[in-house]
Amino acid sequence: MAEENTNTFTQQVGNEIERLSGIDDFQIDLSLNYPEPKFTLFLHDTGTIPRGDLIAIKAKSKQGKSFLCCALISSMFGCSEFSFTNADVGKVLYFDTEQNERNTAKLVRRVHTLMNWQLDSNNPKFAAYALRTAELPKRLEVIKGAIKKHHPSAVFIDGVADLIDDFNSVEQSTKIINDLMELSASNDCAICCVLHENKKDDDTGMKGHLGTMLLQKASDVFQIKKDGYQFNVTETDCRNVPIEDFSFVVDGHGIPRKGVSITESKKTAKENRIRKVMVECFATQPEQTYTELYQAYMLHGAVGQAQAKNCVRDAKEFGIIETIPSTSQYRLKSG
Repeated sequence: MAEENTNTFTQQVGNEIERLSGIDDFQIDLSLNYPEPKFTLFLHDTGTIPRGDLIAIKAKSKQGKSFLCCALISSMFGCSEFSFTNADVGKVLYFDTEQNERNTAKLVRRVHTLMNWQLDSNNPKFAAYALRTAELPKRLEVIKGAIKKHHPSAVFIDGVADLIDDFNSVEQSTKIINDLMELSASNDCAICCVLHENKKDDDTGMKGHLGTMLLQKASDVFQIKKDGYQFNVTETDCRNVPIEDFSFVVDGHGIPRKGVSITESKKTAKENRIRKVMVECFATQPEQTYTELYQAYMLHGAVGQAQAKNCVRDAKEFGIIETIPSTSQYRLKSG
């Protein structure tokens, strides 16, 4: 009997320790329904930027990160300019830690312009905050307070590195990422964190230990690269299904607009490159056999035989060259 009482007491103590430690709070229960991600945007039926998760936006300096924020925010409100469709998005918040109030206001007006909202008054769906003049410890508190006040579907923090003293600090970086993860999960909102890439041209990693932590915890990572006047966006990392690459340009009024698709852009660049070499090939000999042509392309294009033959084929498909009727020779196509 004594042994039985001891076992009962031991079991009771174990149950109490387990209850106090909250172990059961973290156990997966398959009898429960775990819902699929609630995406804020869709591109060609593929969802992106899920609520309750961290999102990373990265690029080199002056590569269009704030313009991308503007495009995404507008799309969340239903703007079709960039080919996105939106889900049931309520409010969106934007926090700028780097720019002055004047520049932050310009971004807000860009969103209003894309949405055809009034430019001289705030829209209740969108709230923006300029945090550059706020003391460092105050910035996160403002973000937390605004999220509590507005209950947004999505939050953009343009300059997440400015929420801590040292983005190379393991302790500070870990804490801020954990704080933002908790905020996104407990408030069921997507938190999009904008962070610079490292300065070296061939290094696309986000800067510091903060970048390492953000990469580990983010559900989606978007990279922006400027190519002439166009900004190309690629989803480099994704826990779900990545969306297709897309692009945008900035018009003369500073408003982001849809750009040529990256696929079409690459096709145009390829066509222009082949056209340039073909003009050189026919400069001294207007009519050439297939063998003469691909050999000339090898010389002027500085490519191997296989690639030169492919370029001759592509030149014909692009309408750059044509066969001369009743012959086996090629010439540049007029017009």
